[in-house]
Amino acid sequence: GDPDSKNNVVMLYGSQVSTDILGRAMVDQWAKDYPNRFKVVHVLSNEPKDSIWDGRRGFINRALIEEYAPDPSVGEDVMFFICGPPPMYNALSGPRGEPQVKGLLGDMGYGEKQVYKF
Repeated sequence: GDPDSKNNVVMLYGSQVSTDILGRAMVDQWAKDYPNRFKVVHVLSNEPKDSIWDGRRGFINRALIEEYAPDPSVGEDVMFFICGPPPMYNALSGPRGEPQVKGLLGDMGYGEKQVYKF
């Protein structure tokens, strides 16, 4: 890829426990190789309290999105790609088969040209 690209990607990656993170070695390596273009934020919802995990815990929520994503007023230069189980779609964007943006991203003002459900 173009090292001078202005495209930046932040992956908010929700999993239940650290051993559930699919492709972790790969996405973590991308973050190391392209620190100015790619960041991954792992969020674990069910990691045992006594584990050595020192990353984020809980769910992808409004505060996390506000921390890493541009405001919806940025327009089509901000894009969300949503992929996961049905409860995650319902919480973040509304059902996968519906183009209308509901859930948290809808409440925050993001629209159909900014949210892709796949």
